[in-house]
Amino acid sequence: MLETLIICGAGIVSGKEIMALELGEGLAQRGRSVQFITSFWNNGDFPNRLKQLQIPTHILPIGFISATLTKRCLEMTLEQVRRWPGLLWGYANLVRRLRPQKVVHTNWHHLLLLLPFLRSERDVFWVHEVVPDLLQYRCVFGWLEHRLGAFICVSQASASSLRKIGIDKAKIRVIHNGLTDPADSVGPRSPSPGDRVRFGIVGQVNAWKGHADLLEAFALLAREHAALELHIFGSANAVYKAQLVRMSLDLAIQARVRWHDYVNDRRLIYSSFDVCVVPSRSQDPLPTTAIEASFFGLPSVVTRRGGLPEIVENEVNGLVVEAERPAELAEALSRLIRDPSLRQRLGVNARRRAVEHFGRDRFLNEFMAVLNLEQPAEYIEVHELV
Repeated sequence: MLETLIICGAGIVSGKEIMALELGEGLAQRGRSVQFITSFWNNGDFPNRLKQLQIPTHILPIGFISATLTKRCLEMTLEQVRRWPGLLWGYANLVRRLRPQKVVHTNWHHLLLLLPFLRSERDVFWVHEVVPDLLQYRCVFGWLEHRLGAFICVSQASASSLRKIGIDKAKIRVIHNGLTDPADSVGPRSPSPGDRVRFGIVGQVNAWKGHADLLEAFALLAREHAALELHIFGSANAVYKAQLVRMSLDLAIQARVRWHDYVNDRRLIYSSFDVCVVPSRSQDPLPTTAIEASFFGLPSVVTRRGGLPEIVENEVNGLVVEAERPAELAEALSRLIRDPSLRQRLGVNARRRAVEHFGRDRFLNEFMAVLNLEQPAEYIEVHELV
């Protein structure tokens, strides 16, 4: 009998996918049996990472359904409907053969597609979003509540959104994400001299991530500080990236903006700048980039949206501003330019908080408790001595 089956479609590798990999690898390292289901609609990165981890993976046509009336969404939904019988047949055979003790779902679209197979004693939903308080979500999540054993939320913000749409709080658990320390050999960072400060933003390049607000804020700063740089890491839609490039030209900051696209090496990313900026416009549930930056001893400037204030405490390990206010964002960034000692203090606190609150051991312990998986005796003995 398989202990844990994790279903993660993973068209691309982003925050949710990184955490699914952390969970799968962590369980395997602790001697637990774990396998994955992913979709064949992906760029190949996620299955390749699972292969490197030597975690058995099954490919099924599990994807996307939507009521959005755009050509692309309709095409994807129709293709999924066409392949739905094959998905049900393939999933039924897998479950019958593997007999998983627990199934961890990471996408509510997939839950709807697999609705006939959901069992409250077996299936849980790992919620990586802040769910809108809309009638359609109340209906969908109301149906799912009776078929699931638990909703495992990545943040209090996510959990609060479920309570608002009527989910019984007894079924809601909050487990903050936890990462393998990517910077365990990195010492304290020295502040950059004078005005030579590099800002960085990491993740998907989309309007809701606030890149436009950051460009406006950066332009305000660039008028007074000649040595600033802005580094943008992440995959981008070509049309939207072109809009941002034109915006940087209009703001006369194009020479100071460095585009890096997608970079897999986190050490390379976070050694490229001095301050991480997460100017989310949306209710970001728990952005992985703010946690990663903290491990590298970087202070973060974030917006008061979603789970970001659960990662960054204002004036302690970073600065928190209101969303969609470039002038306020610019003022916060200006403080960090003018005061290198503040950058250093916030960065030291950021790493300390990351190690204490967002490490993988704590994350795995809490997740295994919800899944009713016991720790191997040898693991308990070793870690009780640390």
